[in-house]
Amino acid sequence: MDKHIITTDDDQAIRKVLQILLRKEGYRVTVCSSGDELLSILKKDSPTVDLVLLDIKMPGLSGMQVLEALRRNYPRIPVVMLTAFNDLETGMKAIRMGASDYLTKPVRREVLVECVSRVLNATALKQDEVAEMVHSQAQQKKLEDQLQSALIALESTTLATLEAFTETIEQKDPYTKGHCSRVRTISLAIAQALDFTDERLQILEGGALLHDIGKIGIPEEILNKAAKLTKSEYDIIREHPASGERIIKHIDMFQAYRPIIRSHHERMDGKGYPDGLKGEDIPVDVRIVSLADAFDAMTTSRAYRSALPTEFAVEELKLNTGTQFDPDLVNLFIEREIFLL
Repeated sequence: MDKHIITTDDDQAIRKVLQILLRKEGYRVTVCSSGDELLSILKKDSPTVDLVLLDIKMPGLSGMQVLEALRRNYPRIPVVMLTAFNDLETGMKAIRMGASDYLTKPVRREVLVECVSRVLNATALKQDEVAEMVHSQAQQKKLEDQLQSALIALESTTLATLEAFTETIEQKDPYTKGHCSRVRTISLAIAQALDFTDERLQILEGGALLHDIGKIGIPEEILNKAAKLTKSEYDIIREHPASGERIIKHIDMFQAYRPIIRSHHERMDGKGYPDGLKGEDIPVDVRIVSLADAFDAMTTSRAYRSALPTEFAVEELKLNTGTQFDPDLVNLFIEREIFLL
């Protein structure tokens, strides 16, 4: 019992469960119900504390406010935030503010034990480095890059996790509500017509759901702007594929989706972005999602225009066959009447 952990949560049942699980692993555990109680304990006993588990949503001082105080006054002590699947963006914000990691509730025993052990080991090895980094904004950005790899490693890809990320994306832009799910449906229909294996279908499904995750970092006033975008605003929009790849690059379970996330705005004629890929250099999975993404975008109302009728959108696909879209995929899309989904 050489490591001392403080668990902070306003829910008594959660505090009790965490205390029991951690004590079984040999840790000394102190529980408290609020941020104020935690800060009071640290004023007296901070030298004895090795790790803090901190709920994001609590009455009184919020988890974010307490985290800010801990990073300012107790930079030696690592903090693991507790959040929920529908609050992933807040969890990522906590990482940017200096948290070592975050866990989603309800927390499974093996995930909790692995996360606590990893954070404690990393802290023991890099204590001096972390203490220096948290003293300036530039150093804190460096800490973010190093600690992104500490995002919780889920054991398997689950639809619930992917859809939680999708919900986070679509909360930024009400005009694209359901867009990622529709792109998933269209993409899978095309892939099934091409007799994709189950493994390739799973990869395509995940990539389709997450293809726009980079839009999390785009200001809402740009995403929802009704007027024509300025060049600088359009340049920001064009950054979202590369930004999306950066967001997921440290999450092992999402690595198979990286080509789709990064390249879904590439074109067959090489005039797409971010890399200007051309023709066969663009993977088939990416070409499928690009087609599904464009068709749904055209047939969905946006802040700056109304939805196109389906027949107009189909004609637009035909018009851009061979330049923007793969001709074989467009023909399949029309022949199998996938546009009627």
